[in-house]
Amino acid sequence: MPIEPLNLLVHGSNLLLLVAYSVRDILWLRAFAVAAALTNIPFFLLQDTVLWPPVMWAGVFTAINLAQIARILMERRPVVLSPDEQRLYALGFDTLRPREFLALAMQGAWADAPAGKQMLRAGEPAEDICIAIEGRVDLSRDGRAVDALQPGQLIGVTMALTGDPSPVDGTFAEPGRYIRWPTARLRLFLEKRPELRAAVLAHAKQDIARKLMGAMSR
Repeated sequence: MPIEPLNLLVHGSNLLLLVAYSVRDILWLRAFAVAAALTNIPFFLLQDTVLWPPVMWAGVFTAINLAQIARILMERRPVVLSPDEQRLYALGFDTLRPREFLALAMQGAWADAPAGKQMLRAGEPAEDICIAIEGRVDLSRDGRAVDALQPGQLIGVTMALTGDPSPVDGTFAEPGRYIRWPTARLRLFLEKRPELRAAVLAHAKQDIARKLMGAMSR
């Protein structure tokens, strides 16, 4: 039985759907789904009575798939880190995927610190979580040096998370550069990303453990 020309559109559309459901990559799946929907639309429009409901729904599905394709392409763009971000990434965040790290870094603010810049004040809680990428931060109690934080170590994380006052003063011993995250903003950001939150907490625990080991060895 001969196939009518318009029916070729239906067969072509279903073949495209078959290919879509056969591919593993979600981007190609959505691309073939769009092609299938667009192939079907002329069939509905060229009937003796235009079939508007199928045309409408094909348009809706096409719009959704195109939006998702745009999102996937945005997510797959190469991640380019700034020199500051690259330095911070190498200082302890290289277990994160670069895109996750970039999202985390974008929640913070970078700043330069002159020598003598005070990051912690004894008796006051830490409002921000900070990490220096340059410069040493000396910790002191009652004017006596008790420890020093090197680039990559968290500054004030325990106090910021618990709200407890800092037992020490923390001051840059030399000019440096650091990133800071307001605690409330960082907590809200991580609550929506459980995997990233787990990775950041693991980094914080490792940092605290290193500080404890360093204190015990002295």
